[in-house]
Amino acid sequence: MAVWEKYKVILYRWGPVAVWAGIIYWLSSWTTLPGAKVFVWDFALKKSAHMVMYAGLFYWIQRALHWRTDNRYWSVAGLLTVLYAVSDEYHQTLVPGRTGLPMDVGFDSLGTYLGYLKIRNLL
Repeated sequence: MAVWEKYKVILYRWGPVAVWAGIIYWLSSWTTLPGAKVFVWDFALKKSAHMVMYAGLFYWIQRALHWRTDNRYWSVAGLLTVLYAVSDEYHQTLVPGRTGLPMDVGFDSLGTYLGYLKIRNLL
């Protein structure tokens, strides 16, 4: 396999992970986020967004790790996704007007688990 072919495979597998993680980072960098005027709807909207974004990140990471060939990569993908969630919450503590909340890591982890269930056709 030529050198370019190896890089192409790496880019094909890890490029979407980098793009998705970059989108999460970019959204976390906003000082204020748009939301609904009613607290309950605002809460539901933002926490749902956490779950959807981290379910997507889990999908891209497990895809990059050859999830179809080895079951142990499921747990590695989950761990990497949750570690990114922790780092993202820390990042938010550095953004003026934002806070990092352990509860949000919980919603991110729930999204990761729901993504796992969906991919395994258990949901």
